[in-house]
Amino acid sequence: MRHSLMLVAALCVAVGTVQVSAQQSDSLQEQSASDLAGAYEAWKQASDAEEKISLGERALALEPKVEAWSLSIPRLRLKAELSAGLGTLYVTRARGVAADNLETAIGFLQAALATWTREADAQDWAGAHNALGIAYWQRVRGERADNQETAIAHFEAALTVFTHETVPEQWAQLQNNLAAVYWSRIRGDRAQNVEEAIARFEAALGVFTRETDPGQWAAAQNNLANAFGKRLRGDQADNREMAIAHLEAALSVFSRDTHPDQWAQAQNNLAIAYLGRMRGNVADNQEKSIASLEAALGVFTRDATPQKWAQARHNLGKTYADRVQGDRTGNRQKAIANFESALTVFTRDAAPLDHLRTSRLLGRVLLESEEWTRVAPVHASAREAFLLLFGQGASEAEARALIADAGPLFADSAYAALQRRETEKAFELANEGRARLLAVALKLQTIDLPADQRLRLDELRAAIRAGQEAADAAQGTERAVAIDRLIGLRRELFAIVDQGGKGGGARTSALAEARRIAAAGGAAVMPVVTDFGTRLLVVTAAKTGEDVTVVDVPGLTTMRLAELLIGQKDAPHSGWIGAYFVNYMDGPEAKQRWPEWIAAIDRIGPELWGLFGGKLDAALKERGVKRGARLVWLPSGWLGILPLGLAQDSASKRRFADDYQIAYAPSLDALSAGQTLIANPRRASLAAVVNPTGDLPGTEKEGALVAAHFASADRTVLEGEAATPDAVIAALKGKTHWHFASHGTFSWADARQSALLMHDAAPLSVGRLLETEGLGRPRLVVLSACETGLSDITSSPDEFIGLPGTFTALGAAGVLGTLWPVSDAATALLMAKFYDLHLEAGLDPPAALSGAQAWLRAATSDDLNGYAEVAAARGRLQPAQLASLAEELKPTHARRAAPLDATAAGGNETGAVHTPSPQRPARPYGHPYYWAGFIYTGQ
Repeated sequence: MRHSLMLVAALCVAVGTVQVSAQQSDSLQEQSASDLAGAYEAWKQASDAEEKISLGERALALEPKVEAWSLSIPRLRLKAELSAGLGTLYVTRARGVAADNLETAIGFLQAALATWTREADAQDWAGAHNALGIAYWQRVRGERADNQETAIAHFEAALTVFTHETVPEQWAQLQNNLAAVYWSRIRGDRAQNVEEAIARFEAALGVFTRETDPGQWAAAQNNLANAFGKRLRGDQADNREMAIAHLEAALSVFSRDTHPDQWAQAQNNLAIAYLGRMRGNVADNQEKSIASLEAALGVFTRDATPQKWAQARHNLGKTYADRVQGDRTGNRQKAIANFESALTVFTRDAAPLDHLRTSRLLGRVLLESEEWTRVAPVHASAREAFLLLFGQGASEAEARALIADAGPLFADSAYAALQRRETEKAFELANEGRARLLAVALKLQTIDLPADQRLRLDELRAAIRAGQEAADAAQGTERAVAIDRLIGLRRELFAIVDQGGKGGGARTSALAEARRIAAAGGAAVMPVVTDFGTRLLVVTAAKTGEDVTVVDVPGLTTMRLAELLIGQKDAPHSGWIGAYFVNYMDGPEAKQRWPEWIAAIDRIGPELWGLFGGKLDAALKERGVKRGARLVWLPSGWLGILPLGLAQDSASKRRFADDYQIAYAPSLDALSAGQTLIANPRRASLAAVVNPTGDLPGTEKEGALVAAHFASADRTVLEGEAATPDAVIAALKGKTHWHFASHGTFSWADARQSALLMHDAAPLSVGRLLETEGLGRPRLVVLSACETGLSDITSSPDEFIGLPGTFTALGAAGVLGTLWPVSDAATALLMAKFYDLHLEAGLDPPAALSGAQAWLRAATSDDLNGYAEVAAARGRLQPAQLASLAEELKPTHARRAAPLDATAAGGNETGAVHTPSPQRPARPYGHPYYWAGFIYTGQ
């Protein structure tokens, strides 16, 4: 839902007077000088904006013709006054094309500042900077983020002259204007930007009063309310209350009769505030929201203000969709009617993002109403809008918004298709969402086009961006013309993107890839998780009947999954993620709370089995999937950060990891691309990065064990200060295996900034890897850094992206990562065994990982010491490294990483957790803490 900010108008620029010297009366007889003097004087006296523009431009045109200056005002002063005055007029001009007006304004104002200085012309200089700030804030052309930064710089310059002490009203106007820019600022920390906006709006209200400046006071109140509505810091319930209070204050000035547009905007904003309110009675808040929106719709009309009318209809539909009072069926019908009304303005081609948002919400109401057939074209149109937005390209902020808005769309579409018995279509839709959203997050160009259409696509993208900015800045007829142009451009772009996305019919379907997996005896599982329940689409080899089984899991909803991860509403931070953050604690608190994390690992297995694992296991066995078969898991949302391998039957104690080789996948498209790479094997070669930051000493053993699996001529190992980003990039080129024993970070704000940390913590970002020519496509990327298998668990992603997904997008056939920080010694041993099985025994990576995990969890201290001694004898470990490992495995060694005593029985650990013990268990790495965090993504 959309808020409206109110900007304070540009400050007027003072003008001087012309005095004609008697001694120079003869020279003034020259026609050009006389005309200039007359035009200038008339310009000063004019009140109509268009007349003033005409006279000012005429005066500026006459000025160069006056050779012998006879005016008492200096030539440069006159030019500066005219330029500044014209610039200010063009900033607020109603006629003409807004984009052109703003460019003209910027030119005039910059010309004035070429003459005026802060020292000699302080007031005029500051007024021109304020006007330039407004011009850049509203600017249509250029990069939006750059324009915002320029606007901030100009406002701050003006504030060096317009101080609270000397000119409080102008100072307050500038505070309001700066706050408005910070509120929508693209760059910088979002939370801090909002705090800056709040502080400046409040500063403006320290000057504006309801009695002396009612209009500006009310506008600042409206703006401050919007800032509190978007505030990320502080108590959220308090923030909502502050927003409501400020809007009610604004409405004490704005009335429908005196300020109809501002009144209606404030009513719309008040409705949003009440809808998000965390205090008071929910039903009462909803009724207040409805009343405010209906009041706004008494002013906003489809003919006069179509965008505002449609947004209010959208907001009203959202309110009715969740309404507590009244008949539920009636509320849904009202929600549907309002959404459908909004869509008459928010069309796919005119407003694709608004169309996507509104269509998705309409689709959800239709799903609740079980209108399975009626929802099909709504979902289809929303997906077309997404495809159009995808084709247009997206900035960082736009990509985040698009992922947030479109995330649930594909799952909802697939769920509805299943209700219509369109199983194969549902499978393709669920996979499409995974592939498309990953591409948006990484800003990848995945549209297959010939060169001429690629060039036209780039031209259309630039034209659409400029056209959208022009439409946003325009009003009335001008806006209608701009939107018509946009519609034409978008229709052409959609045709190109739609055809390119189909790949000329050559693209392998998701179901075909799943059937290839099934034909080899495995299974592919696509979960479709929605607010209404979950369906697991299981593809196996078909003996008789269909090869896609639909497993109904009604108890697994997005809400239930959220509770598992973050806890119940009355017990926040009590779920999996709350326990996970014990890993970030230091000292005594970490030691004291460590059992919470271990208990969470023990608890998650039976919980996953009860949620969906039991039903999935039964379906696999019923379909004849054998023990040890490959299980390709395509998780969505938060399912991706949960260890499927730990799902455990409480009766038999068997886990999924006991029965299946589990491979995660971001999408089946990624698997299909990886299959081509596997089909053409190359001589194994290694680029290894070991402990580049110097704080992971245990990884040196790991690096030695891994490197020993490759011939010396086929390996490059970079350690410590040698591992700079440039050196690593050079080492990676052409290698089949990339191994990173380092720290890693994943950025949800911008997935391309996800990185592995090199020497001096210099980031080697995914974006840089994507943009580097000649890297080649690795068979395997091993990320034995902490949490490299994770997406960002501090937010609520709609799709599982994470570093594994980004590396498969880079072209890797497979990626091995971790879901949580793991013991250095355990990691070194598991990695060594993994490479034994992968390169020496010839197992593919999922099978090698499964075998290495089984070995590590079952191995005794004697087994592990024996393995290390053999590795040392083969030159894979140095004597010092062998001694270090032997010390780690001594029965009396107190473990730093995990105070566990989990012994294995019958091949399965008991999961018992005890206080720290000086004695090693018989199987030191039997607890799933040590092995279950490793996951494989890809082929």
